[in-house]
Amino acid sequence: MPAVVDCERSLRELSVAWRLIESTAKMVCPTEAKSILPTIKVTREGFNQLEKRLIANLVQQNVSKVVQEFDFKARVIIDIVVRNLFERTADVGFLAMDEAIRQFILAGADGERHQIVARLNAYRQKYTVYDEIFILDPQGQVLANLDPANTVTQSRDPLVARTLAANGYLETFAVTDLRGGSERSLIYSHKIVNPEDGKTIGVLCLCFPVAVEMDDVFGGLRKPNDRSVMLMLDQDGRVIASSDAEHVPVGRTVPLALEGPYQLVTHAGRDYLARTCAARNYQGYSGPGWYGHVMVACDVAFRQPGQDMLSQYDADLLAGVMSHARSFCPPLHDVTLLADSINHSLRRVVWNGKIMASGDAGDLLRLKAILQEISQTGDETNEVFRESILDLYATALSSSLQDLQYISRLMVDIMDRNLYERANDCRWWALTPRLRQLLAQETRRPAELAELQKILASINALYTVYTRLVVFDSHGHIVAMSKPLAEASEGSNAGASGGSLRVDEQLLRNTMRLSDPSQYCVSPFEATALYDGAATYLYSAAIFHPERSGPPVGGIAIVFDATPEFANMLGSALPEQQGAFAAYTDRQGQVISSTHPDYPPGSVLPLGAATSSSANGSSAAEIRLHDGHYMVVGHTTSFGYREYKNSDDYVNDVIAMVYTPIGQQSDAVRALDGADIEVASSSGKLREFATITIDGAVFALPAGNVIEAIEASRMLSTSTFKPVLAGALDYHEGGAAKSVFVPVVDMRQLLLSTASTTADSREIVIVRHAGRLVGLLVDGLHDVLEFGESHIDAPLIMFGGGVNYIGNLIRTAKPGDTIQVVDVERIVMNFFGPRKEAYLAAS
Repeated sequence: MPAVVDCERSLRELSVAWRLIESTAKMVCPTEAKSILPTIKVTREGFNQLEKRLIANLVQQNVSKVVQEFDFKARVIIDIVVRNLFERTADVGFLAMDEAIRQFILAGADGERHQIVARLNAYRQKYTVYDEIFILDPQGQVLANLDPANTVTQSRDPLVARTLAANGYLETFAVTDLRGGSERSLIYSHKIVNPEDGKTIGVLCLCFPVAVEMDDVFGGLRKPNDRSVMLMLDQDGRVIASSDAEHVPVGRTVPLALEGPYQLVTHAGRDYLARTCAARNYQGYSGPGWYGHVMVACDVAFRQPGQDMLSQYDADLLAGVMSHARSFCPPLHDVTLLADSINHSLRRVVWNGKIMASGDAGDLLRLKAILQEISQTGDETNEVFRESILDLYATALSSSLQDLQYISRLMVDIMDRNLYERANDCRWWALTPRLRQLLAQETRRPAELAELQKILASINALYTVYTRLVVFDSHGHIVAMSKPLAEASEGSNAGASGGSLRVDEQLLRNTMRLSDPSQYCVSPFEATALYDGAATYLYSAAIFHPERSGPPVGGIAIVFDATPEFANMLGSALPEQQGAFAAYTDRQGQVISSTHPDYPPGSVLPLGAATSSSANGSSAAEIRLHDGHYMVVGHTTSFGYREYKNSDDYVNDVIAMVYTPIGQQSDAVRALDGADIEVASSSGKLREFATITIDGAVFALPAGNVIEAIEASRMLSTSTFKPVLAGALDYHEGGAAKSVFVPVVDMRQLLLSTASTTADSREIVIVRHAGRLVGLLVDGLHDVLEFGESHIDAPLIMFGGGVNYIGNLIRTAKPGDTIQVVDVERIVMNFFGPRKEAYLAAS
């Protein structure tokens, strides 16, 4: 991990510097440094402990970034394939009921092989996911197959007998004599039954090309300069498909990594970080028992070039985002707080040391030099921690941006793959011989209408993603549907056979314009009575006369069950984070589906111009303000699947959006320590001032009046004279045995009339005037500086009799910039001198 090594090296050098400062102080000015040496030691040890925690967090964040990407990729590899294979389980059951295939088998030697091959080709043209289809008799003889180059005539594969004995489809991944060669094939098989007597007459086999599908999946997940290897594994860890076959070839066995977020495994004499994910159940189907697996060699896992994904954002937005670091990177936030605490303690020590060393005595000058080194080394140490922590915050945010970009792409990919199947289904079912025969008739008897309804119901039972299937004639009258409507539309018969119910006129016109069985049309995403008044897509294909050419005799419309199906697509990839949500929208931001209750279908989700006009297939992620919250947003514009939306003339751009919250918008956090002050050069007499910060502004106190600064947490709260008097101190001056009561004045209230907060007011400066001690509650300590008397102006004159607690003004080297000097004498006298009663009565 190069970044960790660099940080370690810098911290090691600073550790040596701290020891050197400590040793020098002991030798050069042991007496003067006596009071600060213990604190230097404590600070050095604190930084050493902090170094260990920072390095541990650096390592953990580097590992987490890699592992988070691994986990996502491994889950996508298996889940997207399982969703694809789920469709195959329905396909094989439906095609096994195909009347043309049954008639071909029953015809025996008289069956026209070329005609059935043509029908299989028509099926293959609709469902391009299959590379071979077989029709076998119960003895394993090949009656017909799709690939003319495959000359197999007889199969002795056990899958034939197992299919005949199965109650439903059979999923087999093994070497088979049907394909020849030594590579395993994925085959979905189903027995073919004569509907007349229920006897088994054959076996149907659909062959799914795993390698082709996996190349597409791997390609969508691969990044530039990606060093990881993505694999599909069987139950024993044997490679089914590989994104890098030269590195890990198909057939090789690799160790599984199923335990925890990742595992360290050894393969071929090399150490790898690895993650293995099993399939998640999808509508009762969990696939063939395969695993998604990602692995990367440890020596290159952390050397992939990073992307600066935060440089495009303005400082105010990043400041607001970073103020919520606790939510997106809690361990590093804790390190930041500890580093800040140590740094404040160190600055207090240096500040107090400079107050103690104010003057020109030789030993004190040496102490000043030591204090200057302490201050400089402290700043350098703090800068190393600050840069390392900010880099890791950026890494955490960049990782989130990258993840959401991938997740949005997955959501679009899942949607396009799913809807690809819908376009295939409607076209294939439109070729069902009996549907064509019955719809070609001008009139249909009740028994024939019942037969139509039965055909549609049997299909719908296999394909559960549809609410109902509808067959309509060329005039738009619904002839039959697989399920009755929930409620009849006014003036219509909404029973199983449709009655007088009609399809939408636009859908009818588009369907009747289709000129051949390879075409289909889709309704806009809108509410329809066929989906019980909710919004969905209707996929429609024309039904042509079975014996003569001409215009369509009707059509079949399939009603996609959009509400649960889209919700499932979005929910399956949605990050498990409170407040996260996802949506599908069109280019205008109109919501198709959303996991957020405030964005139901039909509402508008603001996208932004760049998102609305993004190219198909483009993915991006960004930090946005959405509804008063900082959000990480990923989005991808649909890019189709195979020929769907690419070469079939259907245009319907959908944008997948995924949002995860960072935190509520608030004002950017101010830096309370102020900028470095440039002191104007002067040849005259110099005066020393202790500078402090109050509400982001720098003020000065005459160094001669300052005793020391202590942490604000030592203050005891009082209520008698609030708000100006914040509390009191039980104070031991100079380690004295006897303590004194010291009141504490809230300088924000006194000077600015604004309430202090515990987070902002961190220091109490003890000042003395005329033997009286007072504590001043301030936000931070700045420095102890010398200014020439020529740059110190007289106090401002207040009009109207008000009390002014600002004395002189100091001009800095920057024209127009001044530092206000707090009048310690006036504070002490007004609160604790002769005028205190009058002031307290007025306040």
